[in-house]
Amino acid sequence: MKLRSLALNLFRQHVSSAVRFPDGLIGIIGSNGAGKTTILESIGFALFGSRALRGRVEDARTRFAPARGGRGKREQDLQVELTLEHEGVFYRIERTLTDAALYVGGEPKPVAAGNREVSARIGAIVGMSHEEFVATYCTEQKGLEFLSGKKGATEREKFILRMMGYDRLEEVQDLLRSDRKEKRVALSGFEAGLGTREELEARLAAEQQELLAVRGKHDEAASGLQRVEAEFGHIRERMLKLEELRAKFAKEREGVQALVVRKEERERRLRALADAQGLASEQLARALKPLSGGLSLEDAISGAKRKVFERREAVAALAEAARSAELEWREALSKSKAELEAAAQQVAQLKARARKAVGLKAGGDCPTCGQSLGDSFSQVQQHFASEESKLLKRHKEIEAALAAASVEPDGLTAKRRDLRDAEQQLQGLEAKLQELSACVQLQERIEGLGKESAATAADLALAEENLARGQERQAALRFSEEGYLKEKGAHDAAQRLVEVHRLQRVRLEGEANTKEALVLRSKGDLERFDERCREVDRLRREVRILDECDRILADFRRFVNSSIRPRMAELASEYLADLTDGRYSAVELAEDFTPTVVEDGEAKRVISGGEEDILNLCMRISLSHMLAERAGQNFSLLMLDEVFGSLDEGRRGNVLALLDKLRKRFEQIVVITHLDDIKDGVQHLIQVEYDEGSGAARIECADEGSSELAIALNV
Repeated sequence: MKLRSLALNLFRQHVSSAVRFPDGLIGIIGSNGAGKTTILESIGFALFGSRALRGRVEDARTRFAPARGGRGKREQDLQVELTLEHEGVFYRIERTLTDAALYVGGEPKPVAAGNREVSARIGAIVGMSHEEFVATYCTEQKGLEFLSGKKGATEREKFILRMMGYDRLEEVQDLLRSDRKEKRVALSGFEAGLGTREELEARLAAEQQELLAVRGKHDEAASGLQRVEAEFGHIRERMLKLEELRAKFAKEREGVQALVVRKEERERRLRALADAQGLASEQLARALKPLSGGLSLEDAISGAKRKVFERREAVAALAEAARSAELEWREALSKSKAELEAAAQQVAQLKARARKAVGLKAGGDCPTCGQSLGDSFSQVQQHFASEESKLLKRHKEIEAALAAASVEPDGLTAKRRDLRDAEQQLQGLEAKLQELSACVQLQERIEGLGKESAATAADLALAEENLARGQERQAALRFSEEGYLKEKGAHDAAQRLVEVHRLQRVRLEGEANTKEALVLRSKGDLERFDERCREVDRLRREVRILDECDRILADFRRFVNSSIRPRMAELASEYLADLTDGRYSAVELAEDFTPTVVEDGEAKRVISGGEEDILNLCMRISLSHMLAERAGQNFSLLMLDEVFGSLDEGRRGNVLALLDKLRKRFEQIVVITHLDDIKDGVQHLIQVEYDEGSGAARIECADEGSSELAIALNV
C-alpha cells in the first residue's frame, strides 16, 4: 500500500490543505504544534474513521471554523479526502464526521457509502484493522527509544507481544484460569454438601417402615369407622322415624292447643256479649221512659216525626209571610229613595235655569227658543222662583216620608218573632226525634248482640267438638317425650363416636401422607444425590480439562516467544547487514528480546551510540515487517514519527543514511520531525508552518524541481 494524495478541510489546524505523496523518502518538517502529526492522524481517520482520532470526535473540527448554515454548507464541514494505491489499484476515500464514501479508480459512483461500511471495506482491502495498520506501517513518537531498553526488558517484551497481538493469549489464559477457579469453588461446594448414599438409603428404609406402620393403623381406623357408621346408620333410621312421629305429635299438640285457645276465646266472647246486651237493655229502658210517654218505641218515633213535619210546615209558612212583608217594606223604601233623588234632580235643574235667567235682560232673545223676551221676562223670573219653592217643599216632604219608611214595620217584627218561636219548637222536636233514633240504634245493637251471641255459642260448640277429636288423635300417636330424649341421647353418642373414629382416620391419613411425602423426599434426595454426583464428575472433568488447557496455553506462549525471536533476529540481521554495508551480519535476541550485535561470530556487548540507534531502528523495522507478514500484506510503506528526538546531529545523519539505503526495500518512506537539519537528507520535503495570525497550518513544498509533490491551499 502507498499513499498518493491527501486533502484536508477544517481538520484541526488544517483549514484547507492538500498534499501529494510520491515514491521515495519524504520528510514532513515543522515546529512543534504546527500540524505534522495531524497529517498522519487524518490518514488514519480517512481509512478507519473516528477510532483513529485523538481525544473527542467533535474536537477534530477546526475550533474557529464558522457555524454551519446557509449556502456552502458542505464547505463548512470537516472533510478528508485520501487517494492511495494498493496492488496497482487506486482508491479514493472521502470522509466527514457523519458520512463516508469509497471510490475505485476514476468511477463517479462510490462502491461503499457510510462510515461503518467504508471502514469495513478498507479493512478488507488492506487486510488489517486500524490497530494492525498503526503497528505495521507507523512508528509512533519515541518508539525507538522504547525499544532501546530504557524502560526495562519486561516492558519491552510485553510491548513486542502486544504489537504482535499475542497478548490476547494471556487474556485467554486469564479467562480460563478465572473459569477454572469458579468451577473449583462450585466443585468444593458440591463435595462439601454431598454426603453419602448409604445415609440416604438408610433414611429411606426407615421412612418406608414408618409409612407401612401408619398405613396399618389407618386401615384399622377405617375398619372401625365403617363398623360404627353401620351401627349409627341403624340408630339414625330409628331416630328419623321418631323425629317424624315427634313432628306429627307436635303438630297435633299445636292443633289441640289452638283449639283450647279458641274455645277459651269463644267462652270469653260469649260472656262479654251477654254483659253488653244487658247493659244496652238497661240504657234503652232509661232512655225510653221520658220520651215515649208510655207508648212503644215505634209509636213514639212515628208521633215525633209527624210533629216535626207539622212544625216544619208552620215554620216555612211563617218564614214566607215574614219574607213577603220584608219585600213590601223594602220596595216602599226604595220607591221613596227614588222620589227623593228625582226631586233633588228637578231642584238642581231649576236652579241651573234660574242661574242662566239671571244673565238675561228685558228685550233680549230667549236662549232656548230664540224669541224676544219682551215684557214676559219678569213673569218668567217669578215663575222660576215659584217653582223652586214648590220643589223644595216637595223635597222636604219626601225626606220626612223616607225617614218614616226607614223604620221596620211592627207587623214585620211580630212575624219574625213568631218565626223564631216556631223554629225553637222545631229544634226541640228534632232533638227528641234524634234521641228516639238513638234508642232505635241501641235496640238494633241489642238485637245484633243477640245474634252474635248465638253464633259464638255455635262456634264454641264446634270448637269443643274439634278439641275432643284432636285429643283423641294425639292420644292415638302414643308419643313419649321421655322415650324420645332417651333415643336422642343414644343417637348423639353414636354420632360423636363416628366423629371420633373419622377424626382418627383423617389424622392417620394425614400422617400417612406426611410419611409418604418424606419417602418421596428421600427418593428425590437420592435422585438429586445421583445428579450431584454426575455434576461433581462433570466439574472434575472440566477442571482437569481447564488444567490441561492452561498447561497447553503456557507451553504455546513459550513456543510463540521462542518462534518470534528467531524470525525477528533474522529480519534484524538482514536490515543491519544492509545498513552497515555488511560490517555486522547477525543479531541475537535474548528471551526478553534484548538485541546483541554479533561480529565475526562473537557477541559485541558494547557498541557506539550511533550503532545502537541503527540496531534499534532495525529492530523496529523488523517488528513492522513481521506484523505485515502476519497480516499477509506487502511491506511497501513505512512512516516514522519523531524518531530523531533523542539523537545528536551525527546520529541523525547516520539514521538518514540508513533510511536512504532502505529505499531499496520500501517504495515509500515518510519521516516526520521538527528538526530542520535533516532537510538535505530527504528526497522530497514538505514544510508545515503555523500561522499565528490566522491560527491555521500552512504547507510548502520544496521538491527538487517537481511542482506536483505538494500543494498547499490556505484560507
